[in-house]
Amino acid sequence: MSAGRASFEIQLLRSGDHWVTEAIRETESAARAVAKTVLAKREAGGVRIVRNWQRADGIITETVIFTETCDDVSPRVNIVPIDEAPYCKRTHEYYRLESRSTINRLFRKYIEKVYLTPTELIHSYKALKKVQEVDTLFPAAVDRVATIQAKAVGEESKGRREEVYRAVAQMTQKARRAEEHPNLPRLKGHDFDKIVARLEAIAPPDEIDYYALVVLSRELMEHRSWLGKLERLVELTNPKLRQEVLALLDGVFADLLGVPTALQDVLGYQRNLAHALCAIADLCEGRFAAERSDAREQIAVLNPLLAEGKLEDTRKALVERLQRQLASGQALNRSDPSREREAFREVAERLFRPEGFLGGPETAEALTRRFVYLQESGGKKGLQDAVGGVVSLMPDSLFRIVYLTQLAASPLGAELMGPILGMLRGVLGAGGANALVPSSWSVKDKLLRITRLFDCIGGAEALPEDGRRALLDILDNLLTEYIKREGIIEKLDDPAAKLRDRATRLLEFCAARVLPTGSKAHRQARLRVIELLKQPNFEWHFVEDVANPATREEMLRALHALLARGGFG
Repeated sequence: MSAGRASFEIQLLRSGDHWVTEAIRETESAARAVAKTVLAKREAGGVRIVRNWQRADGIITETVIFTETCDDVSPRVNIVPIDEAPYCKRTHEYYRLESRSTINRLFRKYIEKVYLTPTELIHSYKALKKVQEVDTLFPAAVDRVATIQAKAVGEESKGRREEVYRAVAQMTQKARRAEEHPNLPRLKGHDFDKIVARLEAIAPPDEIDYYALVVLSRELMEHRSWLGKLERLVELTNPKLRQEVLALLDGVFADLLGVPTALQDVLGYQRNLAHALCAIADLCEGRFAAERSDAREQIAVLNPLLAEGKLEDTRKALVERLQRQLASGQALNRSDPSREREAFREVAERLFRPEGFLGGPETAEALTRRFVYLQESGGKKGLQDAVGGVVSLMPDSLFRIVYLTQLAASPLGAELMGPILGMLRGVLGAGGANALVPSSWSVKDKLLRITRLFDCIGGAEALPEDGRRALLDILDNLLTEYIKREGIIEKLDDPAAKLRDRATRLLEFCAARVLPTGSKAHRQARLRVIELLKQPNFEWHFVEDVANPATREEMLRALHALLARGGFG
């Protein structure tokens, strides 16, 4: 800088109290133009212009000629890349749980910095406008979503992008109208139900839910922490609320627990990812032990509601988060990589239930994708190897069959159908009934387990019909051989025993549903019963040794009830 000349330094306020030089301009007007642009983008806590003047003696004097701070700074963040997004044809579909879940993932970094749930973001005019003004965040999000959706349905991404922009513009206008509504009540106290009732008197029927969420969002935006929002939501929650009112709160709980940092705050300290996934599963089913959480009182309210199925959206959000984390490459046991398989098995067993995994086929797919990280091979071969890896690691036959049949019904199932069918044949043909059921089990428990396997495969509609029939034949033959080898029918139908005892044992056996309906073994048992029933004067012989008429009548009534339970009635 030569003597007698001025320059203008534009400085930004960072980290609360630290001014950092952003640019230098030769004229004051140019410097003010830069400052105006920075303020519009809200990329810093403030901006100031410093006039630097060099005197003839070489000394530079500094004078602050402009300063302005920002009360609420939009953080400089980027979108989180996603590879799927629901296709919304109408504007109201952007408010659905699936759409809000996409917002949660796409804007995760922004949401976690400003402490706003997707519900608050799209029901507050100020919040919705602000996110559209954050640098390139919003255009990047629209472009990503439009590209994914256009590719999925075979459209031009440009046209789809314009549709998304139009929908967001409509959402913004709607939020502005709500913001300016003169009679919109404020939420005070704990009675959200009364607020909804008041809105029913002033809002059109199809707008009541929207305005209720606007009121709720205004209240929640005053709380600048996830646990603070959770506490307020729980204060408003009551099991006796009308279902439609509880459903509104359910959606916001789902949004809140769909935010990773919020869920971490709720779960409290977890030793590793495996323990965290099991904790999420516990919360899904309403049995999370919250000793290590700062939200103990709130969880005490949520647990019974989740257990009773009254917070379905919340449960869906938790399951989705669990599945995404399970399928990711993050270590299950970071502190001890040598126990990664053990951690996998712990999580898999926690998610398994005889009727199917928590979360269904998508959980089976997530387990498969997780196992890819436990082996050397990747790509399609890695996925095929992972199917065998899961089956080998989990020795329980029911787990294996449930896993394979649910994997077949997952989005990944068609791609892996060959390996799935091969593994199913291997599980069923690897040593007979004793290989499928622990030898220490009772005969009844063994038959019940095999019947459960039969029903599981029979109900697996995702399997090719011919493949499923072949598997059922393998299991049917295996069961028939087991019953014959053990002489089960003969033991029940001992010719030396009284007719009444023989018939009763066989009927109780059929009524117990320990054999698959329609199987060879089931037909054999029924044939033995029918042979007895066809005997001349069967009912007379059944009670011939009973002298008391009243007792005989009672025994015959019990016989007919047993016949009905056994399917002969």
